[in-house]
Amino acid sequence: MVKFMHTADWHLGIKFSQLGSKADAVREMRIKTAEKLLEAAKESNVDFVLISGDLFDSNNIERRTLNRVIQLMLKASPLDVYILPGNHDPLTLDSPYLYSAWDSLSNVHILKDPEPLNEVNSGVVLYPCPITQKQSSKDLTEWINANNSEISIGIAHGNIEIEGFIDASNFPIDPERADKSGLNYLALGEWHSFYEHTSKDGQIKTVYPGTPETTKFGEKNSGNAVIVEINDSNDPPVINEINTGSLNWVKNTETIYSEEDLLRVHSTLQEISNPENTILKLSINGITDQEIRNEIESLAANYESNFMFLDIDMHELYLQPNSLEFKAMIPEGTILSHTFDALLALMKYHPRLQEYSNLSPEKVDEIFQEIKDHESIKQVSPEILQRAILILYRITMEVSK
Repeated sequence: MVKFMHTADWHLGIKFSQLGSKADAVREMRIKTAEKLLEAAKESNVDFVLISGDLFDSNNIERRTLNRVIQLMLKASPLDVYILPGNHDPLTLDSPYLYSAWDSLSNVHILKDPEPLNEVNSGVVLYPCPITQKQSSKDLTEWINANNSEISIGIAHGNIEIEGFIDASNFPIDPERADKSGLNYLALGEWHSFYEHTSKDGQIKTVYPGTPETTKFGEKNSGNAVIVEINDSNDPPVINEINTGSLNWVKNTETIYSEEDLLRVHSTLQEISNPENTILKLSINGITDQEIRNEIESLAANYESNFMFLDIDMHELYLQPNSLEFKAMIPEGTILSHTFDALLALMKYHPRLQEYSNLSPEKVDEIFQEIKDHESIKQVSPEILQRAILILYRITMEVSK
């Protein structure tokens, strides 16, 4: 029997230039997550840890980051850790895995050669597929031909070729590699989301654990590692996903037309759980007046200290125009022009909105003669009418880009 932790894609040293002054704090959090990951492995009494590629974000890694990793691995001793070079940190002449300090770590094994390694555990053989360049169209797992009398574990970094998942495959991997090569388990890296591939026989032997700490927006089901148990060479693996991530990458979009909408945004920001560990990109669109826009601009200053990182994008937030400016933007005779005139006509029936309409009473009557059931639409509330004119303005702005 063997029990091990499978993890990948730590991407330590990633730049995070988009996070500005918060980049250092986010990089430090990834180091802390790696430390907690190794502590969890020891607490789970695993026999060893497999890191299937991209421990580092690149080979151009700062020496202090490399030294931090060496210290993490030293602290993990005597737990054995097996590290596969990936496409971000390939085993090239500038590889961080050639750093002499690794030689002082008896518990760390850099998987440099594509050949069976049977010194892991009695009856367990690893089949590593190290990467030695940034790109390749070759399946590096093709060489594996496991001995069915032993527990056989493949370790690779690349993309299993499943139709609809990827377009141009870098380091392609046959989705049925585990069965074709007689593996009990294929430990993969590259995909940042947890994914289990079901073989044709219905068993799960091929797994991407995902990155242990989410690296960007849109990485669904990331922030994980797996604990794997295999009783013997005839049994399928038992896979337990564990959550390891601390960071939340959140994208929100808010539409603002009024003070009420602005209050809703305040409530949304206040209700986000664990803001100190949240990287939030808030996109605000809509049309409003200068006063509300000024309040929105102050949101970043008011809430920035609450979040790990806060970015408020107002490129799609427009200032409310006057009717003459708006009318000049709309081509005559179009459906937008007719809709705009109808909305201005309706405004004449609401004292609060009359100032926005420059139509004469005669023009209003003429427009209503063209609208069926105009008596009922006169009952539209001022709030709905004002929002309608602003939405029309937003459409006009989008069309005119």
